Amino acid sequence: MPIATLDLTTTTKTVRRHAALERFARYMLIYNLAIFLWSAGQELSAVRTGAQFVEVISQYSWRWAALVLGSVAASYMMLAHRWIWAYGLIFLAQIAFFFTPSPDKPILLFSVSLPLTIFREPRMLPLAPLATELAVMTIAFVYVMAMFVLYSAAWLVFDRGVPAPAYGPRRALLEPLRPSRLLDTRLAGQRSQRVSVLEASLFALSSLLFVVASMAFFYGIRRVQNAFGSFASDITGKCAPGGIREETIEATVACIAGHYPWSRAGLDLGVPIAVAALALFGANVVRKLGRRRFLARLADRPIAPTGATLFLRAFRDDQVRIRRASRNLFSLVFDLGRSPATLDELMLERLEGRGDLVAIGNPQDRKGSARRSPWGAQRLYVGDAEWQATAASLARAAERIILCIDASDGVKWEIAHVLENGHAAKTLFVLNPELDAGTRQRLLSESLAIPESDLAGVDVLGIIAVRIGAAGERTLMLCRRPERDAYLVAARLAFATGGGSGSP
Repeated sequence: MPIATLDLTTTTKTVRRHAALERFARYMLIYNLAIFLWSAGQELSAVRTGAQFVEVISQYSWRWAALVLGSVAASYMMLAHRWIWAYGLIFLAQIAFFFTPSPDKPILLFSVSLPLTIFREPRMLPLAPLATELAVMTIAFVYVMAMFVLYSAAWLVFDRGVPAPAYGPRRALLEPLRPSRLLDTRLAGQRSQRVSVLEASLFALSSLLFVVASMAFFYGIRRVQNAFGSFASDITGKCAPGGIREETIEATVACIAGHYPWSRAGLDLGVPIAVAALALFGANVVRKLGRRRFLARLADRPIAPTGATLFLRAFRDDQVRIRRASRNLFSLVFDLGRSPATLDELMLERLEGRGDLVAIGNPQDRKGSARRSPWGAQRLYVGDAEWQATAASLARAAERIILCIDASDGVKWEIAHVLENGHAAKTLFVLNPELDAGTRQRLLSESLAIPESDLAGVDVLGIIAVRIGAAGERTLMLCRRPERDAYLVAARLAFATGGGSGSP
């Protein structure tokens, strides 16, 4: 029996970087669009004639805002459609633009020179609050921009070796601009039971709050820049009307320090953090409300097994958590609260398909006062005497099967049923990420007939899934550090290139 291996490590990293860049661009688009509409509404509210309208929209600030908004929208569309050459060109243009003169550059340079001046000149120490605020702003801004550049460069370099299906199905031209995409109100694994208007509104509000939580940092930077610009012009006239001279430098510094105490610096730095924390808390609360509404409605709907993705697993593995990758601050900030924690959630929220994600429910869900299914696949609850017949019926009708390998008797029966009834070609056999190396090796050998000798030279702890081809060949899918994105990539590749009744 031929055994092949497929290392998904580089593919997973590249897909994850692309997802972070796309989310960053999407958040930036929503943020800049909100700022643009808010500013435009304020200015246009005072317009009474056509001449005033023309005068307003011909202003430099409008042209600049339109240029920024268009650039962000173009970057988002290029990332969403993976137009790599176009993105490469606009990426280089953005880097070049960073070195061109703009009102922000003197502030960035001053934020570097002021702390150095204070370090050399003890007389300047009263300006420490101002220097600290500007330095924190600059360090954070430079860090995010540096990580953005590194992520973009890495994606541009490694994308060539990534199979297109690893990113998911291709989208229609304007699909990324749909409100459901921008506000992330879709559930990829639920096609027949789409979210209601109320649920979509709750998910949209949650998404906007997540954007607020992530973009509070940029708001803080812009706020400090704008405040410092006006502060610098005002303070010069108040504290140094005749210019800064050596004999008056201490008085000038004391005057400036009086207008910029630690309380002001603490407020400027603390407000974005407080806004982000409150928005993040609110986003999760609203999101849970939307989930509860959806689950309550879903429980009353019949399951549509035809063309579905069937999720089979031991009930004890029902909500096993999959580790997320080690992330830096850039990818973490733009993934606040959004990453699914379990395989069940991951397939529901991220795996595109033509049908629904369905599963046989754990009877324990129906005990107690809550009687609520967990977030994930639509559950069908049956008795002990019926579950095998139900599983067989669902497997036969399903387009795709995700089967989590386990040593339980129920999972052993499901594996045998899949193999004996010709369903292996449309099945992805997933390994529980919490299994140790010995258990993994034993289950692979016993359940999927993979000789232990073939596993001797393989990092067993890195195996995340197994694919069985039409001729019975086994493909071991590996990732050096198994993570959530790796399971998603494995499913996308398996169902895009494998059997079943079609690709996603």
